[in-house]
Amino acid sequence: MATSGAEYMDGKPLHYPPPQQQYPMQQYPPPQQQFPPQQYPPQQYPAAGIAPGNVVVVQNASPPPTYNVLAWISCLCFCWPLGLVAIYKANSAETAIRHGDMNGARELGESAKKWAIAAIITAVAGGVVIGIIYVLMGLTIFASSYNSYTTDIE
Repeated sequence: MATSGAEYMDGKPLHYPPPQQQYPMQQYPPPQQQFPPQQYPPQQYPAAGIAPGNVVVVQNASPPPTYNVLAWISCLCFCWPLGLVAIYKANSAETAIRHGDMNGARELGESAKKWAIAAIITAVAGGVVIGIIYVLMGLTIFASSYNSYTTDIE
């Protein structure tokens, strides 16, 4: 077996360059596949649960206010016991919104607002009363020291 060139170890001749693999000719664009027809029944409109003639209106309204910021301000800056109740009501309103209970959220938000306003009014009224007490005490101390000063001079 006389060949010119290199041979493999098994004795077969080595061809260079190797023969090219022939691929089938491709068509462009490729032929479209035919899909089987759908076997699902057509949709029935209106839906089966709604009687014809009834209209269902879905509103995507914004959720009611919870007054969370007002509750925190009233707790931190004014009367904290009433402010804590306002925070609890505001957080309950947030929970009701997450659960989709908009009427409950509205009621809880209004309740939170009332508690926060009560905390603010209580703190302001308490401040006024304490201010009046300080002024009266100051006047009493001033008057007693003035009387003791005038009696010492005579």
